[in-house]
Amino acid sequence: MTEQVSRYLVLSDSTYTDGTGVRVRLAYSTRTATVVAVDAPTAQALEAGDAAAMTPAWRAVLRGTEALVPAGEQELTAVLDRNRRASGDRSAVQIALLPTSYCNMGCAYCGQQHTRGGLSRTHRSQVRDRVLRAIDAPATRSLRLDWFGAEPMMGYAVIRDLAPQFVRAAAERGIAYSSFLVTNGSLLTEEKVDTLIRACGVSHFEITVDGPPEIHNTHRPLKSGRGSFWKIVRSVQAAVQEPEFRSTHFTFRTNVDTHNQDSIPRYIELMAELGFDQPNVSFSIVPVHSWGNDVSDIEVSKKNFADLEMTWMRLLLRYGLNVQLLPNAVKKVVCPATTTSAEIISSTGNIFSCSEYPLVPDAERNLPLVHIDHAGPGPGRPLGPFDGWNDDIEQGKSWCTGCVFMPTCGGSCPKAWSEGHPPCPSYKFNFQGRLDLVAAQCGLRPAVGEAAGAR
Repeated sequence: MTEQVSRYLVLSDSTYTDGTGVRVRLAYSTRTATVVAVDAPTAQALEAGDAAAMTPAWRAVLRGTEALVPAGEQELTAVLDRNRRASGDRSAVQIALLPTSYCNMGCAYCGQQHTRGGLSRTHRSQVRDRVLRAIDAPATRSLRLDWFGAEPMMGYAVIRDLAPQFVRAAAERGIAYSSFLVTNGSLLTEEKVDTLIRACGVSHFEITVDGPPEIHNTHRPLKSGRGSFWKIVRSVQAAVQEPEFRSTHFTFRTNVDTHNQDSIPRYIELMAELGFDQPNVSFSIVPVHSWGNDVSDIEVSKKNFADLEMTWMRLLLRYGLNVQLLPNAVKKVVCPATTTSAEIISSTGNIFSCSEYPLVPDAERNLPLVHIDHAGPGPGRPLGPFDGWNDDIEQGKSWCTGCVFMPTCGGSCPKAWSEGHPPCPSYKFNFQGRLDLVAAQCGLRPAVGEAAGAR
């Protein structure tokens, strides 16, 4: 079988050595999200697109990472067909629930509109029945149940009521169950975290902290006027120190704009001092983006963010804090908006495919797919505006069509593309620096006498 070098391949500009004199470069296949160190002759063959110049052993390795593919393969179509199959898969169900319309914070960059009031008993029972029907559907093999907001912990009583029923039903059917809680963290307590993990099946907490105490408290103010930084981190500290919760993952998310970008190094140092250098704790630092609102005055440009991010990543690694340097999985399903196996049920009863629509006034009025009152007994949601996203890419409706990172990015956010805001991930702009950090983690260092970019 003749082979060709994949179009979905990134080679490190830098050459490295482990000290033995062997020079290597890193080859990252975006078709499989895998990286391998290759020797100089193999790197040269990859760069030249000459698969025949490689040894049989190297061809076998690179075939396994899909850095080498069958000659003549239409790779864009192959990747998109893989994505279409995944989007059509009814076995993996994802449902996000908003147990309340209210949030106790007043973040300036938030585009949602929050109102007080819990879910009616009728709405709660409708949500329960819909999730249970999804669990009972013959095709279902796994369920990811997310608690989303507004601030989901304002609806803690709803979570406490519904989640154990879902956990129990999944167990009875032999369905794999996972659950994410996306929260501002201010209402977490040791007791509630314990209940969320043990009784409610929460396996991953995503908690937003936007900098060191005084910055976070200004950037994400409680509506009461009090600060929340120390309340949040103390609750997570207690959970992380509990041996029984080692399999539960905690992610600290930081939303960055022009107001807090300069405070991130101090935040990283503080979080290290607080003992968050743990295997089940990771950090995600992301730019603020439009959520149905205009954030253009405070957005950090993509290039500036990518440059700053490299500094932050080096600091995170220096302090032993976990951060994802390279994508470690391909994006077959870019988001719930591209598969009818996923849906978001707003506290209003509206069902959406996009997580950025609930509680955004215009979207709540004009963009629901269906109201839960009229959703019917069948599994899955109606088609949404972005379910044809893979077709859109193939038709060249975004520059994802020709991008080397498309298999790992998947287009990032169809909604952002539709609004004229290309959502390219930051790694597109600093990938070579990230490869250098990966090399350093593997014990490799720049080859003597060769600057970055040398061959």
